[in-house]
Amino acid sequence: KISPGTTITVLSKSDGDETTGKYKTTIPEPEVVYSDKSVIVVNKPAGLLSVATDRGEADTMFSRVFAWAWENGNTRAHLVHRLDRETSGCLIFARSTEIRDMLQEQFKDRSIERIYHAVVHRKPPTNSGVETGRIQEMKDKRMRLVPEGRRAGKSAITNWWLEDTGPEHSLIRIKIDTGRRAQIRLHMANLGCPVIGDTRHGFGKASINRLCLHATSLSFMHPNGKLMKVESPIPRQLISELKRRLG
Repeated sequence: KISPGTTITVLSKSDGDETTGKYKTTIPEPEVVYSDKSVIVVNKPAGLLSVATDRGEADTMFSRVFAWAWENGNTRAHLVHRLDRETSGCLIFARSTEIRDMLQEQFKDRSIERIYHAVVHRKPPTNSGVETGRIQEMKDKRMRLVPEGRRAGKSAITNWWLEDTGPEHSLIRIKIDTGRRAQIRLHMANLGCPVIGDTRHGFGKASINRLCLHATSLSFMHPNGKLMKVESPIPRQLISELKRRLG
């Protein structure tokens, strides 16, 4: 456990291989969903960065897992992928650069299955569908959908299914084939069903003061050669919001 005054070395935002600075702080322990000698899977809370930006934030999911990995196995932790700051749920870290590279290859070839659940405004026009609008990062770092027919930006694929619905809101199950920043929020807004709590692409803050988007499960090929599925149940906070909005 990290005690007050401990010096935490925060590593580079790319993969944790180079140091960028030191911070004296008390780092909370991560909520570990699964851990072995190869991988660590954690449940990232909403509102916490996956890794530090150029501002050098001390408390991130990476810094928490890095400290925990050293205390629980004397290994380093290497970031495999990211979740947007406002999104909660499953996040994978590797205990070596070799395993990190192997897992990142699975993300690149889209063999990892990533499932999310979102509480959205309105009911979609059909019970399932695929959003394929391209996404572009602007000069101010904001993400936007590229107008249909243009080739700017990067491809993005979001598969979705309607799981439950109420008078004015719905629960959507989502599988993404690509992992662009703000992808789910942009695609749900384009569908006419913005995620509740989306202050940038939707209707503003929710009563629970968080984005109603959660990374529920990840299925990937473990370094031992076996298919592995890890899950993070929808948080109680979102369950309460679901019941309130769907009835």
